[in-house]
Amino acid sequence: MSMFNNQDDSKTNESKRFLEFNLGQESYAVTLLKVREVITPPEVTPIPKAPSYVCGLINLRGLVLTVIDLRKKLGITPNKDASQNAVIIFDLEERMVGIVVDSIQKVLNVSDEQIKPVPDSEGASAHFLGILQHDDKLSMWIDPKQILDGHGHAHAPTNLKAAA
Repeated sequence: MSMFNNQDDSKTNESKRFLEFNLGQESYAVTLLKVREVITPPEVTPIPKAPSYVCGLINLRGLVLTVIDLRKKLGITPNKDASQNAVIIFDLEERMVGIVVDSIQKVLNVSDEQIKPVPDSEGASAHFLGILQHDDKLSMWIDPKQILDGHGHAHAPTNLKAAA
């Protein structure tokens, strides 16, 4: 007789993993598999004539990436205390991009039953994939690729090899 309960194993297999972070006072989450790494905010080289939410370029171990301030992109007031700021590096198949957030919270294991649809509202569903219910709170599940598409790639090149 096995010591493991098959029912518990199937629930574990049904859960999805997310990285939870804060923008302002609100909680957001992204699918963990899209996250390459999380770093402290590095020195950024500004890009002339880029949109205001484009922070600039960083050199991440020889790879030049665009860094976006997701708070500015979504019109969210950042926290006054910047000591917990972080940059999430996303691997979005054809490019990698860094996103500035106010703080990283934790990795979530969420079952399908804890994922709710986004209520109909003016354009909100375009950026959000669902609402995660966990630990008596809600987190907006965002798709970084949808949010970042159209952010001005002509002004903000990505995935360029740094000159040696």
